[in-house]
Amino acid sequence: MRPDPEHASRPIRVLLVEDDEDDYLLTREALEPVGPRRRMVLEWAQTCEQALAEMASGRHDVCLLDHRLGAITGLELLEQARRRGWRGPVILLTSQGDDALDHQAMEAGAADFLEKSQLTPTLLDRSIRYALQHARTMEELHRSHAGFRELIERLPDGIAVLDDEHLIYANPALLTLLGCSSPDELVGGRVAELEERFFHPEDLSKLLHGLREGAKSGQPVSPGEVRLVRKTGGVVPVEFAQAPVVFDGRPGLVRIVRDLTERKQMQARLMLSDRMASLGTLAAGIAHEINNPLAYTIATLGHVETEVLPRLGAHEDDLRKLIADAQLGAGRVRDIVRQLKLFSRADEDARPGPVEVHRVLETAIRMASNEIRHRARLVCDFSERLVVEANESRLGQVVVNLLVNAAQAIPEGQVDRNEIRVSSRPHAEGVMIEVRDTGSGIPAEHLDRLFEPFFTTKPVGVGTGLGLPICHGIVSGFGGRMEVESEVGKGSTFRVILRAATTEAPPPAPSHPAQESRTAPVAPEAPRRGRLLVVDDEPMLGVSIRRTLQREHDVVTLTSAREACARLLGGEHFDVILCDIMMPEMSGMELHQELEHRAPELARRMVFLTGGAFTPNARAFLERVGNPRVEKPFCAQELRELVQSLVTGSRG
Repeated sequence: MRPDPEHASRPIRVLLVEDDEDDYLLTREALEPVGPRRRMVLEWAQTCEQALAEMASGRHDVCLLDHRLGAITGLELLEQARRRGWRGPVILLTSQGDDALDHQAMEAGAADFLEKSQLTPTLLDRSIRYALQHARTMEELHRSHAGFRELIERLPDGIAVLDDEHLIYANPALLTLLGCSSPDELVGGRVAELEERFFHPEDLSKLLHGLREGAKSGQPVSPGEVRLVRKTGGVVPVEFAQAPVVFDGRPGLVRIVRDLTERKQMQARLMLSDRMASLGTLAAGIAHEINNPLAYTIATLGHVETEVLPRLGAHEDDLRKLIADAQLGAGRVRDIVRQLKLFSRADEDARPGPVEVHRVLETAIRMASNEIRHRARLVCDFSERLVVEANESRLGQVVVNLLVNAAQAIPEGQVDRNEIRVSSRPHAEGVMIEVRDTGSGIPAEHLDRLFEPFFTTKPVGVGTGLGLPICHGIVSGFGGRMEVESEVGKGSTFRVILRAATTEAPPPAPSHPAQESRTAPVAPEAPRRGRLLVVDDEPMLGVSIRRTLQREHDVVTLTSAREACARLLGGEHFDVILCDIMMPEMSGMELHQELEHRAPELARRMVFLTGGAFTPNARAFLERVGNPRVEKPFCAQELRELVQSLVTGSRG
């Protein structure tokens, strides 16, 4: 389209296509009064060939076209000119009025229809002015439509435009969403057939009624969730909406399809994260609840072994064996509780630090042993002591996941034929942990997707597709990386490569932990009988501690921290105060804070009994204070040694 001639310095150039010279002169005379005012220049094309050449040159702003041009009509000439690129306005001139011809001219794209016998300067001026304005309007509309088309071509949402029965447009995002490679697979297809092909059968019936009603009423259909079935297989959750639209000048319906896969994945991640946090809290709570009766059981067995058995005489050996068996069973329960507590602390502090690899591997193997024992032999191949930069709980989570995955890749009942090998050794980048299995293996085309969220090769209901992505994220967070090799029918090998630590890992906890204090107790100088206060809301635990310590000390047991606070602040003397951390009404933390404020010397005499500090406040409190602490279940002998050292070192 040429620039707007009415707002330019150049004159309006008018091309007259007329094979009759008299009619040419008539038209020129009608333009003469307009020309000086409007600055119009008239050029005459007498033959069709000349007219087509002039129109193709693009030099003219408007064309006055005679309807009768010898062998062809003006409308036929206009069609040829359009094919050759003419986009300017055309005014059709005829010898006489004809409503049918007028309609044909409008259908062909003519801007106006004038009878030669009625031409006047005013009429011709108005018609030319209207034709130019109409051309500008159509050009702006074309540009707007082109911009709209470009916009929807680039939208990430799928866009489909329908007429009454057919799909007339599909943008690239919709093709990708449906797994189609070309618009020809959709455009021109019957809407009903495409709906039946791409909508999930369970969603189609409930969706169609709303779509049909919306199409009839011309009202939008509100967004709703449905499932689409891809051409290449698989189901995609989408948000679907419909609204009336004018497209390419025709009324129709637009359907907007938004892929909800990422949103669903995020919701699932949040749900899993919340569930894992709940499981961690639950595990800590279970560990705490088990620890009290377990501590009482172990302490009672120890009391029977040291105090009762020596008095029984003849049957002492048999009873000692029974007690040893019971202690072994209680010890196994204690190990399980420690593993639960380890799991509960997985998100407590994820900052990397020095971690002893073999300790993590041994704990993970114990936790996964039930999955492995019915499927394969477990072979451990550990090299020298290795220390990496990691977080013990989170690294344990990674190894447990790899072990469980390895076990689930092997069918049950073929233990002798299958093997899961866990190894560790130095690596050029630090340390490598390897889990190798002889299971079913993973197809080569799936290897690149193993660490994608929600991708799984396990059967429905067995895997969520989140285990390996979470492991990958944990290892990457430590500055490490993961590798995988697999062959169908021969098994898989997963490798975790981590940086070696620059400092030593803390020493492992003793098998019977009694004290974890940041200040070492004073070594006992001489046996001294002390007065002890035991505060624990579990009555039987207080009884077991009294039995353990009453030979060397005077022991008072209470189940209420409030009562203990009153007696302590009332002036009653105790050399050592053994107090549980987590108690109702008043906790051990609150008791310590009260004593710290009103009697700091008494606060320093406290020893905390803990079955697992599973709240943020409890963890922060134990980090802040320097008092000794005793992990439940405790070893009787170590508890005696701790208390004696504190009694001997006390001054009050």
